[in-house]
Amino acid sequence: MNTNPVRVLHVIGAMNRAGAESMIMNLYRACDTRRVQFDFLVNETGDYDGEIIERGGRIYRIPRFTLANYASYRKACAEFFAEHDEFAIVHGHIGLPAAIYLRIARENGMVAIAHSHAQNYPLSPQELAFRIASRPVRHNADYFMACSMQAGIDRFGTNIAHDESRFHVLNNGIDLASYRFDENTRHSVRKELGIDAETPVFGHVGRFDPVKNHRFLLEVFACILNDMPNARLVLAGRPDEDGSVRAYSHELGIEDRIMFLGVRSDVARILSAFDVFVFTSFKEGLGMAVVEAQATGLPCVVSTGVPEIARVSDLVSFLDLDAGAQAWADEALRCYRNRNTHRASAIDDVRRAGFDINESAAWLQDFYLEHACRQ
Repeated sequence: MNTNPVRVLHVIGAMNRAGAESMIMNLYRACDTRRVQFDFLVNETGDYDGEIIERGGRIYRIPRFTLANYASYRKACAEFFAEHDEFAIVHGHIGLPAAIYLRIARENGMVAIAHSHAQNYPLSPQELAFRIASRPVRHNADYFMACSMQAGIDRFGTNIAHDESRFHVLNNGIDLASYRFDENTRHSVRKELGIDAETPVFGHVGRFDPVKNHRFLLEVFACILNDMPNARLVLAGRPDEDGSVRAYSHELGIEDRIMFLGVRSDVARILSAFDVFVFTSFKEGLGMAVVEAQATGLPCVVSTGVPEIARVSDLVSFLDLDAGAQAWADEALRCYRNRNTHRASAIDDVRRAGFDINESAAWLQDFYLEHACRQ
């Protein structure tokens, strides 16, 4: 009897603390590594590399795909899969070159999965190039997954997204126990941050990427300060390399009311210190941070660029970005004044909506085991 685990190769840019990457790690932690082991093909080092190695995972590197290096990238993929025949399944999370590496994986007898983590972004030259380059994956993967139905339709088309034999919406589950609100944790985090118990805290979690729309978020907070000058804005997430977000806060004259926390490994704790969660993204495949915020009982003001599936409770207010910063500020202030301080029960809504990581991981592990046996 073979006791070796099924090895699944996840292809992604870098295993940093970001939405898709954190979801993969949540699944990895919840799976039984005696039966299924995750390995990773990445372009560069990441925040989670140490934990991956500790869990028995292997990390391989390949040059980043740039369109201009099509031939050399394809050659590198061909050489890699020719040398590594231990993978039963290749699970692709990078969209642009997915048609290349998943096709080669299939040619080497591996099951190929394409996974969509985002809806289509507003059309631009870069977005158009992505859609054209990624479209062939519809013919080069065996199975398809997405964080929402719309993310699946946008990436793979209606026919695939409605084919239940090949497509599945895999909820980005979280460890619910770690997100249950605790008053002692709230006091502890606020003390660490130097924020007293009475200060109104508006917060956001997400990398400083243009799609997250931090400039608009800062404009919203500037309006909030006009009504509530003692408020604070707490931002957690990987900073932008050029520092433009912080520079804009200085330009608006609100930098001293903002805390830039950078990348955090304790997002659940940080959320407990917030009073209102504000999420201004232009577009999201799911908007996992919104689900996490609801799990901690936070009222959330969220853009209509986030799919409805992210609303798992009555804590979410959707607003169009075109409503303007003042309308957003008014809604955030309303949420603050009407907030429920008894936040622990909110976790039950998230569980009922299907975002328990144990359920998502159990489904995925069974899927891997079943399809590995069909090779």
